[in-house]
Amino acid sequence: MPSGAGGVGETVLLCVLLVLLFGGPWIGPWALRRVRDWRDRRGDRRAARRPVVLPVGQYVDDLRRLSRDLAALPPGTPWARQHGTQLAFDSVLTKLCVALDIDNELATLPVGWARDLERLRMEDAIYAFGLRIHTVGT
Repeated sequence: MPSGAGGVGETVLLCVLLVLLFGGPWIGPWALRRVRDWRDRRGDRRAARRPVVLPVGQYVDDLRRLSRDLAALPPGTPWARQHGTQLAFDSVLTKLCVALDIDNELATLPVGWARDLERLRMEDAIYAFGLRIHTVGT
């Protein structure tokens, strides 16, 4: 059966070639941008999944520095500075406990006796690991 007008497959092939020939300069950069954006978003999600954990020694050094800062606050220091320094100490203490896999509830407790007792419990657990935090007065 002779085919003088061509088949459907040849027509589709011709259309694809025409789109690539004439549409390539416009579609190519657009498609590359979309692929790069997708790859960047995918990379951001992967980076967000991994928590940043510093070496334990860095946390201990930060706790020692903050402990010295707390001890060196002169009488009459504004409450905001005292409270801010204590919160910074608590934040690093919590991160160290997470790194050492010590259970803690410091972040959920309000300022007061319960928080102070939890802080002491956490420091005692860290001492049990053989790490020394407070170097002031020793």
